Amino acid sequence: MRIEWLDSLKGFAIFLVVVGHVILGYIRAETFTEYQWSLQFVYDVIYSFHMPLFFLISGFLYKLTWARKNSGLLKKISNKFLNIVPMYLLFSVVFWLSKYYATLYGNIQMSDHFNLVDLMHIYIAPLSYLWFLYVLIWLFVAIPIFESIIKPTIVFIIFLCLYFFMPPVHGLLKIINLIIYGGVYFTLGSVLCMYQDQLRTIICNKLNGIGFISIVLAVITFPYIEVHNILKFICAISGSVFLSILFFKFKNIKWVTIWNICGRYSLGIYILHLYFSGPLRTIFKHLSIDNIMVCLILSCMISTIVPIFIVKFFDRYKITSWVFGNSKLIKLKS
Repeated sequence: MRIEWLDSLKGFAIFLVVVGHVILGYIRAETFTEYQWSLQFVYDVIYSFHMPLFFLISGFLYKLTWARKNSGLLKKISNKFLNIVPMYLLFSVVFWLSKYYATLYGNIQMSDHFNLVDLMHIYIAPLSYLWFLYVLIWLFVAIPIFESIIKPTIVFIIFLCLYFFMPPVHGLLKIINLIIYGGVYFTLGSVLCMYQDQLRTIICNKLNGIGFISIVLAVITFPYIEVHNILKFICAISGSVFLSILFFKFKNIKWVTIWNICGRYSLGIYILHLYFSGPLRTIFKHLSIDNIMVCLILSCMISTIVPIFIVKFFDRYKITSWVFGNSKLIKLKS
């Protein structure tokens, strides 16, 4: 059984990912230099909470769905591992090839460049936006094991302390920083799922007040999120809580439910959107389309909608639909 408003929230969150990457592409390409400050501000606002929100939802759904399965812990982990890893490996290769040949022959404005060494290091250093899949792989393996040994609340506290006080890791192992970063919100989502009934009873009649406090905290802490991870955490949680309350309270309103389809195909959108947003910058440049709003709106809409149709096509004709997460590639028998 799907939670419709949560699908809508996830759909809006994935759209913000697309918007953030589209804006980042224009910032790095220095296409609209007169709007650099505005673009950077919007980008910073989006990135202050949208990935934490994604990990929160992932952790919540992980606890919700795994609790309903009767198979053992190792089988649950193995099934998840064997379905995410092939997807990660496949799109690491595809993304590397697309970037390499687009830069070499396509004269496309690329925000980053890769060489063969980068491809060889994907086991420890994911390429660009694929860091999210890489971190999820580790979290879906590690968190269930940790939670089988100690209480989920303690696991969350451990990740939170590491996030607040552990010095950043540099060099080839810097991905550890992102694993801890994602782990904080993933484990928090897991804890929230465990206590959702109690929380619903406590805050059900206080949503308006909590929503107001959340947005105030987000606004206050936002200018200081680079000062310390504690302030970054408060800002991310505040923004996520405000948006969650907004989507929950208006879950039957059309502008909320319209995001539901994006939520259902969020993984496909995430994996595919950069294959459109990058080339679109070059196409708009060649067509002399220099209106910033036209470029941003078209880029975001096309990079969101086209991946949905691609995933639906693959799913309809059963052509390796496992790639986009709509069916299982491998499932171990109980």
